[in-house]
Amino acid sequence: MRTRIGALVLAVVAGLAGCGIPPPEECLQAPEPVLDAQGAVSRCIASEDCPRSSRVSLCVDDAGGQVACIRCLETRCVTIAPETC
Repeated sequence: MRTRIGALVLAVVAGLAGCGIPPPEECLQAPEPVLDAQGAVSRCIASEDCPRSSRVSLCVDDAGGQVACIRCLETRCVTIAPETC
């Protein structure tokens, strides 16, 4: 019985240890520029300025997520791809 409880505690601690750790570099893709109708990179001051369809959300933080999102990065609108791993 002690072995099972010890194993359970170890599993929970190991699972929690991974929380908040940024993904490895190979899991992140470079942001892709959002282009306007003329083929130039869309410029912005805030993420809300970036053109997007109703199916694409604005990024809420700097970390990669499970879905693609759009953000204003250094006055350019970019699409942040979801993590690959």
